[in-house]
Amino acid sequence: MGSVNDEFYKEAQKIVGEKNITADKEDIIVYCRDEVSQALKSYMADYAVIPESTEQVQAIVKLANKLNIALYPYSYGTNLSGGTSPRKGGAMVILRKMNRIWEINEETKTATIESGVTWSKLIYECQKVGLEPLPLGGGPHTGGPVGNYSLGGGPTGAIDLNEVVSLEIVLGNGEILRTGSAAFQGHEEINPYFRIAWGPNLTELYRGTMGSFGIITKMVRRLYPVRPIEEPIQIGFPDLATCVEGMRNVVNLGICKQVTGLNRIQAAAIAAESDLIKDPVEYKKLEDSMAAWLMVARISCHNEDQANVYRKLITDAITKAGGALVQYEGKIQENLEQLWRGSSVTACHYLRHEPNLMAFFYVPPSKIVGAYEKTMEIVKKLNYPMTSFSGDVYEPRMYLAPWERTETFMIEFDVEFDPMDEVSINRFRQFMGMFFEATIEYGSPQASAGFFRNFEQGLLPSYSKLLRDIKNATDPNHVMAPAAVFKDI
Repeated sequence: MGSVNDEFYKEAQKIVGEKNITADKEDIIVYCRDEVSQALKSYMADYAVIPESTEQVQAIVKLANKLNIALYPYSYGTNLSGGTSPRKGGAMVILRKMNRIWEINEETKTATIESGVTWSKLIYECQKVGLEPLPLGGGPHTGGPVGNYSLGGGPTGAIDLNEVVSLEIVLGNGEILRTGSAAFQGHEEINPYFRIAWGPNLTELYRGTMGSFGIITKMVRRLYPVRPIEEPIQIGFPDLATCVEGMRNVVNLGICKQVTGLNRIQAAAIAAESDLIKDPVEYKKLEDSMAAWLMVARISCHNEDQANVYRKLITDAITKAGGALVQYEGKIQENLEQLWRGSSVTACHYLRHEPNLMAFFYVPPSKIVGAYEKTMEIVKKLNYPMTSFSGDVYEPRMYLAPWERTETFMIEFDVEFDPMDEVSINRFRQFMGMFFEATIEYGSPQASAGFFRNFEQGLLPSYSKLLRDIKNATDPNHVMAPAAVFKDI
């Protein structure tokens, strides 16, 4: 563990101030965990340091190079994919105090934000001028737009880096990198609003790299107009296959702001009031009232004439697939609508079953049902119970979304475990190994660079070499998130 007497501590304290650094384990441990840490090996950092500006981040990175201290950045909120597992100790760089919204530009429909800005803050401030970001999946968020991925949102509701226009990054050598049109010196002030500029799109490099290629300190991201009619149209389907078909039909219309779906188990967990989850009998009634799959097609219209045309087009598209419009009563419907609108309040409902692994397949829509079947085969083979508040054994809670258009769909399985039960933990570990082996065999990639550690041997050598060359060029002393992406770096 670190100490207040260490050289790094003393020098970092001069940079960020006495209140913005700690070597106390109880202060640090909360930043060194993710959604599955309780079932896997845990790591501890030696320090947590909280810079308040890009200049302070630069100074911390230069100090880390001087003293050979590993740095692991943490932006805000929910941590996924082992992004803040400090495998080499060192310091957690907590960016939540860098929470300024520098600009909301109504002309370019962009927001320039720091890494500590939360979804809630961004949504609230943008709504003042009739704009909104599209959060990841259109669902709830406790974290921020930067996070592990430097992204979030998209016109069909899945992960879509096209929402990010440009980034400001402190590289591992302490230099500043800006991407997009902000890469030209001075243009970060004049015109940082053009995404494809000066050749290669370096912004893409920072999706899911978890700090291994530098610390993101600022982002320019797209916004969308909030029109007089912002309506989530709910559709029920009898099974996954018909839901996939309905999604394809609706996305192909090209009229929806976002399209996402949930299975019955997930929808009920989100829709239920807190008192209801304590009553298995009543909760079972709610669960049984939900469609097997519940999809939302969110429209954004100027007037009722336009909305009526969109409603008819969507109704025709989902009817062909075997779906039907559905509406629920009172608080149940209210909670669902908060979900569709990206409410962070509903995030508490979404995360009721923590801890769990969000396990993904990313495949063409025609392979989604097969991905589900392969996952269910693993669950059955392991005799792995997935429980609901009704007490019954069910399939995992699931989430479904098109990835940008319809070339690839994302299906998420929320796989739970009991951190106090060794049998449950061991079964969860078995599931992880079998699941990721199944995804590779089925042709599914993984979105986060954290998976690079385990799958590098299967990648094209040229692909791997290029990423390693970039890492070595920008971080010669390997202080940025060592071992988070490359096992040996």
